[in-house]
Amino acid sequence: MSQQLTARALPEVRAELVQWLADPGPQGGPARWAQGLETPYAEQERRAAATWSVALRAAELFYIASDMTRMAVSAGLALPSYRLHPEDLPATHGLLLWEEPVTDPYEGGELVGCPIIGMSWAVRGSGVYIRTWCLREDWITDMARGDLRSGIADLTPAEVRAVRLRHPQQIVCMSSGRLPFGKVPGWLSTMPEDTSGMSVAELEDRSKNAGRQEQAERALVVTWLLMGQTLVREEEATPSKASAKHLRRLDPALLTSVRYVQLRHASSTPTDRGRGGGRPYQFRWIVRGHWRNHWYPSRKAHRPIWIDSHMKGPDGAPILDPDKLVNVLRR
Repeated sequence: MSQQLTARALPEVRAELVQWLADPGPQGGPARWAQGLETPYAEQERRAAATWSVALRAAELFYIASDMTRMAVSAGLALPSYRLHPEDLPATHGLLLWEEPVTDPYEGGELVGCPIIGMSWAVRGSGVYIRTWCLREDWITDMARGDLRSGIADLTPAEVRAVRLRHPQQIVCMSSGRLPFGKVPGWLSTMPEDTSGMSVAELEDRSKNAGRQEQAERALVVTWLLMGQTLVREEEATPSKASAKHLRRLDPALLTSVRYVQLRHASSTPTDRGRGGGRPYQFRWIVRGHWRNHWYPSRKAHRPIWIDSHMKGPDGAPILDPDKLVNVLRR
């Protein structure tokens, strides 16, 4: 897998992608997205490329740190049945990159596709339209690999260079979808409203049957929900001097900062008390990550809040039931 992009690189990634998707020429995004498709699907993809160029120009940029990415993937397994609302989104238009992939490129020890590392979205009408993205070099590696069982040979070095020239952008679109507002997405329809009673094994079995698109959408919804909590903190990441110079040549309006989103780490204190508020706890124990429905009077509805796995109790106290700690580490 190729090296992941950084938060500082995201404005340049967006600017190059906007320019490519707006290019009406034979090497531009509309022509490439329509390549190999039959009418009317080819024309739909040409229009989609132009539309997403406009949407990405208006997008706010987000970069999600590794620890929060892992939490989003883990919490996504236990996401309860939930109806998405417009206020759950951090912006009406966005481009988000995760520091780590949110989908597993391997299945049964075999490479089955390039991992999803980003999502773009745009609110339209009663839902939000999304696109999944992977790193270009991962995509080219996947494209270059043949299939002996189907009689497809590996691409030659010259063919790989040609593919790379036709796709100058640093990220490649893998799929598209739509998440409705006020309705449970199809892949969440079989989940109960309370998943706290489900074992880790049950949750993992469900994830094994999920497609890569569903895995990415789960991670995206959870990332949105986490960003609306005090559990995370944001910093501004600005482009490097070299990137800023390049951006000024491409489009000065796209020279913007990135919201770098990280977990807010809270350390436990030795003053943790027992239920009666008197004698301090004598042990530490593991609290497994879980979703909790929280009532919002302003919207007269519940919204799930993720409570991450954490250690409770005073620092230095012995661990109660160490086997639970091992189970958490194995997850």
